[in-house]
Amino acid sequence: MHMGFALYQGEPVAILTTDSWGMMALNDTTSRVGERAVTLTESPDIGATIGRPGLLEERAGAAITRLPAMRSDVLARYVRANTIPAGALITSLHMELFQPDPLEPDQTIDNLVTVAKLLAGYDVTLFLFTVSTYDPTQRVHRYGGAPDTFAMRAHRLLANLEHRAGDAGIQVIDVDGAVAEVGGIDTVPGPGELTGAALDFLTEEAVTAIDQSGALGGTLQAPVMRLVIPSFDRRTRVGTVTRWHVSPGTAVADGDPLFDFRFETRVHRFDMGHEDENTNPEKTGGRSRKAERVRSIDITVVAGGAAYLREITVPHGAAATAGDVAGVMATSPEGDAGSELAGADFRVGTRTAE
Repeated sequence: MHMGFALYQGEPVAILTTDSWGMMALNDTTSRVGERAVTLTESPDIGATIGRPGLLEERAGAAITRLPAMRSDVLARYVRANTIPAGALITSLHMELFQPDPLEPDQTIDNLVTVAKLLAGYDVTLFLFTVSTYDPTQRVHRYGGAPDTFAMRAHRLLANLEHRAGDAGIQVIDVDGAVAEVGGIDTVPGPGELTGAALDFLTEEAVTAIDQSGALGGTLQAPVMRLVIPSFDRRTRVGTVTRWHVSPGTAVADGDPLFDFRFETRVHRFDMGHEDENTNPEKTGGRSRKAERVRSIDITVVAGGAAYLREITVPHGAAATAGDVAGVMATSPEGDAGSELAGADFRVGTRTAE
């Protein structure tokens, strides 16, 4: 069993036509408990991930506005004609790729750059879901008389986006990256479709991107969150928890220390120098030797927002690896704990341990 979302594959998708975009009003607000808002275009991929009913309402404390799915040129006209509430506008590329008359890639990106610039005047950040370029069927379609596949069109579009998104202030939610992280092509049963595991992971990728951007002015927290040990670098991943600064039930604020972690990493190099007690040499060709040193790196993991520590799962003195769950955080001090209930990773930072 897998959960997927159909993108123009036999299912109707709501589209604003060119003669109706100016009539649309921002009147589908489902929550008004915050000062900033999230505006979603209701493409199937967004609806199956960050647009799931209740998800943003629960986490964001912001007004949630839902618009029909629309192509980039229609979206640009819509934004020109309507005031978008400050915060975030989230849209998708699926309308560019699953229509019989797709725009050229450069035109799509021009439209999105225009949208981003218009939104900046409203203090709104544009978030854009890309698509997985993988197509297990590789069916060939014909547009303008030339043979073309979904994957070919997707690659061209994403290549253009890569060059211009950053300068335009477009925040990209990388679907291909999420798919690769979760399990690669096994999570893509068909062109534009994702399994439930990939959709869940993509949801948290989008939440993290919005959270870290500061577009909503606060942290998008799940009720229960995993406190994950961060990595230091690609080779420095194994170590020991050397100190907990807080105990279960303690409230923490942004920047408060949570725990200290000592990474142990082995450094290899060719050494022409003398031996010492920390060096284990192996002669190589009689001229140099391969030396191995153990290097310790001490960091303090700090909170990236306000929460409560509900449970410690890696106690003082225990060995662990980057990515392990060291504890459980929550938005309230009471209730059931347990990392199996966690809906997201708690945001953390690091600094040099004192």
